[in-house]
Amino acid sequence: MPGYLGLQYAGEGNRTSWEIALDGGVDQFCPFIPLSKILKATNDFDEKLVIGTGGFGKVYKAIIDDGATTTVAAIKRLNAESNQGGGEFWTEVKLLSKLRHTNLVSLIGYCNEHQEMVLVYEYIARGTLTNHLYKTRRDESGGNRSHLTWARRLNICLDAALGLDYLHNGTEQGIIHRDVKSTNILLDENLVAKVSDFGMSKRIPCYTTTHFTTNVKGTFGYFDPEYFLTKRLTKKSDVYAFGVVLLEVLCGRPPIDTRLEEEQISLIRWAQMYIKKGKIERIIDPSLNGEATPQSLKYFAELANKCLHTQPKDRPTMAEVVENLDIALASHERKGRLQGTTSKAFWGIKIVPKGMNRWWRAGKGNGPNDGGGPILDDLTRSLYPRFSLAEIRAATNDFNVGLLISQDSLFRLFKGCMVEGTRAVIIKQYKYSRAVEVSFEIGVQSLPHHPNIVSLIGFCEEKHQLILVYDYMVNGTLRSHLHGSDNDPLIWKKRLEICIDTARGLEYLHMNPEQQFVHRAIKSKNVLLDNEWVAKIGNFDFAKLIPTSMATEGVETLVCGTLGYSDPEYLYAGKTTTKIDVYSFGVVLLEVLCAKRPFNPSRNGDEVSLVEWFCICIERGTIDEVIDPYLIGKIAPACFMYYVNIALSCVVEEGIQRPSMNDVLLRLQISLQLQEAWENSVEMGDELHMADVPGWRMLGI
Repeated sequence: MPGYLGLQYAGEGNRTSWEIALDGGVDQFCPFIPLSKILKATNDFDEKLVIGTGGFGKVYKAIIDDGATTTVAAIKRLNAESNQGGGEFWTEVKLLSKLRHTNLVSLIGYCNEHQEMVLVYEYIARGTLTNHLYKTRRDESGGNRSHLTWARRLNICLDAALGLDYLHNGTEQGIIHRDVKSTNILLDENLVAKVSDFGMSKRIPCYTTTHFTTNVKGTFGYFDPEYFLTKRLTKKSDVYAFGVVLLEVLCGRPPIDTRLEEEQISLIRWAQMYIKKGKIERIIDPSLNGEATPQSLKYFAELANKCLHTQPKDRPTMAEVVENLDIALASHERKGRLQGTTSKAFWGIKIVPKGMNRWWRAGKGNGPNDGGGPILDDLTRSLYPRFSLAEIRAATNDFNVGLLISQDSLFRLFKGCMVEGTRAVIIKQYKYSRAVEVSFEIGVQSLPHHPNIVSLIGFCEEKHQLILVYDYMVNGTLRSHLHGSDNDPLIWKKRLEICIDTARGLEYLHMNPEQQFVHRAIKSKNVLLDNEWVAKIGNFDFAKLIPTSMATEGVETLVCGTLGYSDPEYLYAGKTTTKIDVYSFGVVLLEVLCAKRPFNPSRNGDEVSLVEWFCICIERGTIDEVIDPYLIGKIAPACFMYYVNIALSCVVEEGIQRPSMNDVLLRLQISLQLQEAWENSVEMGDELHMADVPGWRMLGI
């Protein structure tokens, strides 16, 4: 490949027995680097250039120069006496040639020539996390390594967790790293963490979604005890090892230290003893010197403890680890500002509650379908038509990316056409069967049909695929009309009607006499609009059934939500009540009025949170600065005041003071009546500044 470090592609003639033995051989996009280039770059493997040594061999810092480009690289040379050998060499080549993620170390190329096996990676300037945590070493400039603050440690853990989550859930089959440890987490010049060393990694076989049997490999101190005893490898083995890394970050010491007294030799046993007693301060790295907030430390320590659960099914997934680290970081950054008005509340990060050890379960499953068998029950199958996987593939042109509407870590949404091409549908393809989310989605759909709830029309459960099929919503999401540049702005009356439809759907979920549900993910993206602009609530993956007897007190669950929409009281108490939806809907009401995203870190200071910004504008008398400019002069003054009062009553900090959805619905209907009366009696088009509305200061703020 001319012009790129003088690299070439390894053709069929260069293939070795190792390459041929491996399924699929070396990926065609992994460049081959001639040994002559390697020798020149490392000055014939000069010992002065060695920057690390591991089970594979030595690692050299080198500069590869082909005349056109110069690249700093880390060159890992296989030790001829190494037990890891060629198998792990080709494993790493095959895996890294296909993986590209900000938080994974990138493979530049490889060399297998004249009995030399060499891997060439991007150079990661700041070395390993281990060295920054507890090894007394100096950096290349000769100075002491900089102290890692608590905020920096949290960001490093979050980076590494994102990389591991990508391995587990962002690849076609899923990959288990199998050697997660602090020495395999590298830090670049900006202290961004990247997971490295994939020689022991294993692809999850296509015949399973849970576990498979393999020889035990890894590093002492990080071994998942269940894997060690049974040889059954799962993604949760990586979670366990990552839990050890979290303790290293928290305590600033290695997993095993034989220099210490007996009860302290094992980091896990020592730390868990104090975490259980609630005495986290006894194990924190002294160098942190009280800089971490107690709440952030509590979230972090409990997360580490949960990752180290002896039973794999009771550990969180890496996606859940990411969410928990998000909240630990946000809790630290917010510090003392968590108290005060609603506008000062947490901005709805995906979060985990007090009592984070209560991970969701549904039936016998936990997270991914542990048994690998059917996930839907017989009643569900009897209620809805069953589509074959062949029909789903035909409807989506074999899951063509051109028909992809959106995707996240749980599922992908496709537009499709079924029933001999006569019915447009939305096809929701779960990336892996999750009993929890699907069970609540089905639970809501089992209720009697409601015009403001998106209806399930069928399902497919075949070959480890779980797919749900819904009617296609022609006019997309409310979010696309509020923030999309391709759509004309919605008139105020239509926005009110959409809000009323949404409130009606929520009231139905909260007040249904058969089963009462809390949606827990209300946002403009989950409000869908059909061909007649009727709003329907969708996406019930995080819905929660609330027993009537617990409606007021609430039930403790894993907290979930989205930046800007989540109820701050939910964060503090960790209890699900219908008032969670009321808060989120209040945010949607403000979003509808202002046509601004609820959370936007690119905005300045107090404007990052829409709730906070709106309240400040009310106090300053500058409300026309925050509402949608298109609406200026087009809202009846009485309707405006009534509507704002509704929205602000929904987002008060204490849930008990918020109205019910029935009250919200009635008040929105009155707002619409006020608007219609005004439109019938006032000539439209006269500009109206909200600061000039008589009595707007009497909103009760």
